[in-house]
Order: sequence, then structure tokens, then C-alpha cells
Amino acid sequence: MLKFMEKSFFSLVQKIGLLFALISFTLVVFLGWFSYEKINSRATDEISKPMIELAKYQNPISLQLETVPTDAMISSAPSASQAAFNQKFDAYIEQIMANLQALPNEVIGKSDAQFQIKVMIKIKSNAYVPALKLSYVESLSRLTRQLVNVGGDQVNVDEFLHWHDQEFARQVEQQTQQNLIKMGTAKSDQMTGFISLGMMGAALGFFIMFVMMLAMLRIERNTRR
Repeated sequence: MLKFMEKSFFSLVQKIGLLFALISFTLVVFLGWFSYEKINSRATDEISKPMIELAKYQNPISLQLETVPTDAMISSAPSASQAAFNQKFDAYIEQIMANLQALPNEVIGKSDAQFQIKVMIKIKSNAYVPALKLSYVESLSRLTRQLVNVGGDQVNVDEFLHWHDQEFARQVEQQTQQNLIKMGTAKSDQMTGFISLGMMGAALGFFIMFVMMLAMLRIERNTRR
């Protein structure tokens, strides 16, 4: 009777140990995958080129504006040398001035007004990193060209340039805030991943313990035979 109870007890313990070993192994696999995904969470502080449409400034104009595809993410470092950057930047400035001069009534016909606008554009764009500076003047060049294409009657240049500056700054700020949120979420995910990694270690320890227990039960069973 005692032998039967002993045999039944060891058999029950073996089954329970096997069950917990399988559960521990499953947890090790799941927590390993989960912690890997969380720890490798990444976020970037790069900002996409703001896209400003003329329709936001001149609502009455019914025009299908050409959609310009957004460039890849803009990094804080210039992609070209300083000389090449300055050349491209100045070329955009000249395009902007040429577009404004093509507007009706010669809205900036005076040379001193042209000089003031050039200086203002450079000052306003100076708040951004080099890549965003180029995006600033490129956007302004595209919008002034669109103004010429639609006629641009009674355009207040100062008001238009101020609107563009505010809209560009708004989009940059919006993307900056979104990036901060994403980076905070990524850090939280990484912390969760490290916690999961610790739990995986504990589950691995339990798995090894149950495997050793099953091995000892097997040895004990063979010894009794």
C-alpha cells in the first residue's frame, strides 16, 4: 500500500513538474520575444520638410496646386559642404525675389524694399538647422511662384511672408512635439523591455529548476527499479 502511494506521489509530482516546466519554457520564449521588441523600440528627433500650401493663404483662389512629395526625414546636419549650401540657399533667395518682382504692380519694385526682404528672409530662416533653412527658402520659392501663376492681385508681401514664417514654424513645432512624445514612448517601451528581460531570467531559472527536478525524479525512479 505504501509503495503504491509512494509511486503515485512521485508520478503526480513528475506530471506537475513537467507542466510547470512547459509553462516556464513558454514564458521564457514569450518574454524573450517581448523584451527584444520593446528594448529595440526607437524614435527619432528628425523633422520632415514642412509642406505649406498657398490655398491656406488665399482661400478664394480655386486652383489645383501641384502636390510636391515630402522629402525623406531631414537631419540636423547639412548634407553638402558649406559653400554648396550657401550657393543653393542664395539661389532660392534669388528665385523668391524674381517671383515677387513678377507680381502685378511691382509690389517690391524699390531696391531698398528688395534688400529688406532678403535680409528678413535670411533672419527668419536663421532660426533653423541648415537642412530646414533650405526647406524654408524652397517652400517660399514654390509659394511665390504659385502666386505669380494665379495672378497674385493685391498681395501684401509683408503679410504673406509673415504668414509663411508662422506656418513653417507651426509645422516644425508640431513635429518637434510629436517627436518628443514618440521618444518618451520609446524610452518607456525600453524600460518595459528590461523589466520583461528580468522576468524572463526568473522564468528561465524556474524552468531549469523544474528540469533538474524531473531529472532527479527520473534517477530516483531508475534507482528504485
